[in-house]
Amino acid sequence: MKRFSRLEFGDRNGAGKKKADGQEIRDEEYFRQQAVRFWLAAEFELALRNYSRALERNSMLFEAWLGQVLMLIELREYPEAMVWADKALELFPEHPDLLAAKAVACSRDGRREKALAYSDNSISKENAGSRVWLARSEVLLRRNSRVAETCLSKAVGMASQDSAQVRLEAGRLLNRTGSHGSALEYLRAAVEALPKSALAWYELGCCQAKLGRAEAEAAFEHTLKLRPDWEQARTALRRFKKRGILRKIFRI
Repeated sequence: MKRFSRLEFGDRNGAGKKKADGQEIRDEEYFRQQAVRFWLAAEFELALRNYSRALERNSMLFEAWLGQVLMLIELREYPEAMVWADKALELFPEHPDLLAAKAVACSRDGRREKALAYSDNSISKENAGSRVWLARSEVLLRRNSRVAETCLSKAVGMASQDSAQVRLEAGRLLNRTGSHGSALEYLRAAVEALPKSALAWYELGCCQAKLGRAEAEAAFEHTLKLRPDWEQARTALRRFKKRGILRKIFRI
């Protein structure tokens, strides 16, 4: 589904307004922060809308352009993510984070050679940061490369103020690719630093469940306290409890 009109010319209500009690003006930074908050709650569609609203207020806000691409990837709209990455690259030519995002979109869409080419390009840039190496790790993991986890460690090591989010992404990546033991350390660090993130708690629960750890139940329950309406987490909790009942029956 095409998103250009909706993302660029969406709802403008609340632009520049200030609440009577003196709370934040709804400027680009307000909507950027809202987008991050929704991402950490695994509400990717709402995060996407807020990045769009940030761009309505400042069309040159790089974080919002990149955020839109990343949320389209989260929503599995890979061709749209690549289109928006190209649109952003017109404003920020050869930016390594955008090239890395394209690499991830291609990789998840099954275009492995293109993914590697974009990743090669991104790491060749002088200002390649943690997100570039995170994407590099994903591309290499999907190619069963032994270098992938080294790239992941490099991404985490390079992260500064967003290190908790990078650890969360590292754990999610390892979860997706079946390296649950390696994912556990990253995800534990993520929930410690981001205790209000439903996404972090959910990923930790999934990791623990795959490892057969009883703590998964508590992680899923905490996820639902943070986001009671998340059916995906509710289903995961139900399946884990059912597995525990079956194990007890089998042992009997």
